[in-house]
Order: sequence, then structure tokens, then C-alpha cells
Amino acid sequence: MKIVFYGAGNMAHAIFSGIINSKVTAPEDIYLTNRSNEDRLKKYAEELNVNYSYDNDALLKNADYVFIGTKPYDFDALADRIAPHIKDDNRFISIMAGLPIDYIKDKLNTTNPVARIMPNTNAQVGHSVTGISFSSNFGPKAKDEVNELIHAFGSILEVSEDHLHQVTAITGSGPAFLYHVFEQYVSAGTKLGLDKSEVEESIRNLIIGTSKMIERSDLSMEQLRKNITSKGGTTQAGLDVLSTYDIEHIFEESLKAAVNRSIELSAQDNDEDDDD
Repeated sequence: MKIVFYGAGNMAHAIFSGIINSKVTAPEDIYLTNRSNEDRLKKYAEELNVNYSYDNDALLKNADYVFIGTKPYDFDALADRIAPHIKDDNRFISIMAGLPIDYIKDKLNTTNPVARIMPNTNAQVGHSVTGISFSSNFGPKAKDEVNELIHAFGSILEVSEDHLHQVTAITGSGPAFLYHVFEQYVSAGTKLGLDKSEVEESIRNLIIGTSKMIERSDLSMEQLRKNITSKGGTTQAGLDVLSTYDIEHIFEESLKAAVNRSIELSAQDNDEDDDD
């Protein structure tokens, strides 16, 4: 299986590293390219035994899957460069936010299968929750192969393309929302008189431990919470205060704002295309 990556930034690196580590395909079957940073490509080639090239015809020849990891605003120029070299057996996987499948096909001047994936930064540690949508001409065997590739760096949530905005909000932006909550927890902890570094280290380990509890338990998060909440105890006292704030509404509004912004960005890209 030959896999090509257009773009070798942090997310692409997380993806092809996961694929290599999971042994889905051999490193020598992975080909990298980017716009101009050859030093980065050489570094990955030396460290991971992958290939790199700036020859689009050679890259796309016999390529089973082509990941497009360029910035959305660079895609039109990339499409112009590679469209003349696309082969019938190339299948495309877009990591770009906001660009619909039909837009990608139009710019590439191809009817070849296209999938869109929306990973998050947890791909760097093999735990991304990745939203994925397929074009209608993506066959079952090819879908299975793509899912195997995605499982190499986390879990999968397959949705219709119009629901990728929601996935972007919930899981794509999710790590940042949780980091923000953790920041506030650290800040509040230091106001109790403890040293900030001690509080930060303790809460870091608390988060890791709690995540492992969620991972290893069959119980819902609600039940896990109830299991450590004794009536009239310290946990109940703190939860009583939390319940006076409409935390669910805060998260609802945060997610809605992220969904709306994703829709706006997608519309902007389409509007720009209409103006050409």
C-alpha cells in the first residue's frame, strides 16, 4: 500500500508516525512532500526511513491513498500543481478544515474517491477522536483500509459530511476546551495557598488517573461521579456549588459557537471559489 502525504506538518507527522508504529504499512511505502521545507523531509526520511520527493508524477504513480494536509488557503495552488498528474487509482484523504468534498474534487478536476477526516491533536499520542466522511464512490474495501489507517492514531467517528462541523466542535476543538477547564482548576487550587507548581503537577496526575478510570471502567461518567460522592461529604459540598452554575449551558454555547464558526469558514471558502 503506497501512501503519499502532501504536507508534513505536526498533524501529518502524527498520522504517518501512527501508521508506521502500528505496522499498517512499511515506512518505505510512505512518501512525503511539502511546499519547500526539504530539511524537514530529510529529517523524517532519516529518522523514520520514509521517502520524500517533489516529483508529483512519481508521487502519484501507484499511490493508493493521498493525504492532503496543506493549509486550506494553500490548497488551490496545490491542486493546480497536482491535478495533471492524478491517476485513476488515487484516493484522496483531506485533513483540511472547511473544504467540502465537492470543492476538493472540483479543484483537483477528478471524480476519484475523496474522504475528509477531522482529527485532533491527541493524534500525537495515538488517541485522536477522528471524524470521517466519505464520498459516495468510496468502495467498502477502500473504506476498511482507510479506517485501519485512522485507527493507527486513535478512534473513528463516521458521520455524514454535513455533521463534520459538529465533530469539529466536539472533538476537534475539544482538547482546547478541556485544557481551559484544567487551567481554571489549577488557578483555583493555587488560591487555596498551595504552591502553583505542586498544584499543577497534582492536577496533571489527577487528569491522567481520571482518564484511565474512564478508559478501564464500563460505568458511565455519571455513575463514576456518584461512586465517589458521599452524602454530606466534601465532594458533595463542592458539587452543590457547581450545580448553582449552569455549566451545561456554558458548554452548549461554546459548542454552538465552534459549530457556527466552522460553517462560516466553509462558506467563506465556497464564496471565494464563486468569485474566481
